[in-house]
Amino acid sequence: MPKQPSWKVDVKSLSHNQIVDLLEKLQGSGQQDIILSLRQELIGRARIRGLNDTEIVRSLSQAVPRGLRLHEVAKEWAEALGLTVEEFKRIANVR
Repeated sequence: MPKQPSWKVDVKSLSHNQIVDLLEKLQGSGQQDIILSLRQELIGRARIRGLNDTEIVRSLSQAVPRGLRLHEVAKEWAEALGLTVEEFKRIANVR
């Protein structure tokens, strides 16, 4: 089985928009380590701007229907936030 190429991405040099674009392009690629580092960078930047985990979760989930789609978003972003999927969903569902 051929080995997957190893990528190194200098996320600090990318703009917010470039990170989001790269995340969209990598969706479904299997490059989970890169995707996680990109998500962590976006979350770190949000925290530097004064957002807390609750505000970040609500921002990520505000237009997401509850149920299966919210579960998918929680699975995608919880690890980058240092939360469990259930913690992410609990925060997202608090009104």
